[in-house]
Amino acid sequence: MRGYVQNESTQAYFVCQRQIPPGGRVELDDIYKSVGKKSGLENDLAFIAWVKTNVFRRGSWGYYEEEGKPLDGTKKAAPKKKAAPKKDVASAESRTSSKRDKDASGGGRAMRRNTDEAPGAVTPADIIEAPYDQARALIEKTKDRTVLKKALNLTKHFANKEQHMRHIIKRMEQVY
Repeated sequence: MRGYVQNESTQAYFVCQRQIPPGGRVELDDIYKSVGKKSGLENDLAFIAWVKTNVFRRGSWGYYEEEGKPLDGTKKAAPKKKAAPKKDVASAESRTSSKRDKDASGGGRAMRRNTDEAPGAVTPADIIEAPYDQARALIEKTKDRTVLKKALNLTKHFANKEQHMRHIIKRMEQVY
């Protein structure tokens, strides 16, 4: 099928096994080569409808038969302006910024672990870095199997931690 899909947003997207920059194009035949088998459809309008809903979900995409001619009324082609006044640029940015905010929901959010451990909880690094007398007390205090497993794995990477390892193994047998 003749035609192409154009990225009309202000940011690049990784779609169909390639990075598509703003204003970048991907031929419909190339899209069919990369995801045609997955769709189970022929290379026609049904495939393009499938691509719209399943592949090009994020961002703003234009579907064109040829330069400036929209594909089957899917999206009207905007006339290309070479030099736009600053007011039009600012209004265009405000229009696309709402789309960008919607697309990037959750973007930039601080990632935190969902753990139940208290601020003073024992970590595997605390056990390994402590001298054996302190480590023994920390190991006896620990009831969490994952902390003990991680501490055991860390003992294999550090020299002179055989005593730590033996004590952690004994404690794991008690906890299990």
